Amino acid sequence: MKEIFALVGFFEILMVFFMQWEIYTKKIITTFSIASYVIAAFLFYLGMVQNAPYVLALSFISAFVRGFFIPWYMKRRIVRDHWREREIKPVISTALSIVISLLIVVFAYVLYRVTFYNSIHLVEGSIPMALLLQGAFLIISRRNAFIQLIGYMTMENALFLFEGYLFPGLPFIVEAGVVLDLIGIIAIAGVVVRMMKDSSADVTDFDELKG
Repeated sequence: MKEIFALVGFFEILMVFFMQWEIYTKKIITTFSIASYVIAAFLFYLGMVQNAPYVLALSFISAFVRGFFIPWYMKRRIVRDHWREREIKPVISTALSIVISLLIVVFAYVLYRVTFYNSIHLVEGSIPMALLLQGAFLIISRRNAFIQLIGYMTMENALFLFEGYLFPGLPFIVEAGVVLDLIGIIAIAGVVVRMMKDSSADVTDFDELKG
C-alpha cells in the first residue's frame, strides 16, 4: 500500500509541475480533473482493502465534484469568453516556476521530517504536504482566476490524500470533504458572478482573483 501511495503522490506532483508549465487554462483544468480521478481511484482501492466506508464515500465525492462537476462547470464558463483560455501575464516565469516547485518538494520533505514525522512515523506523509505547498504556489504564481482556483482545489486534493491514507477510519473526513467542496464551489460561483457583473472590456480585469 505504501508503494501505491508513493506512486500516486509522485503522479500528483508531476501533474502540478505540468500545471506550472502550461499556460492554457483548459489544459490545466483537464489536468486537475485527471489528478482528481486518480486520487478518487486510490481512495476507492484503499477503502476496499481496509473495509473503510468513510474512505469509499470520500472517493465518490472526490470523483464527482473534483473530477467531473467543477472542471465541467469551469470549462463551460470559459467557452463563452475565448480570451480567458490563456494565461496572459504569469507572475513568475515558467522556468523559474519549475525550479521553485522542485525546491518546494525538498522543503516539504524537510518540514515534514521535523514536524509531523515524529507523530505519524510514515515517510510517505511528506507527499501530501508537498502537494499542499505546490497548490499554494500555483495560486500566488498565476494571475488567472480559474488557475488560482485550481491551485486552491489542488490543496484540497492534498488534504483528501492525507486524510484518506493516514486517518481512514475517522468519519469526520467525509464531513471535511463536503465542506471543502462547498467552499470550492462557492469560490468558483463568486468569481463567475464577478465576471458577469464587470462591464469592463479589459482582459486583465478578469485575470486576477482579487479581494
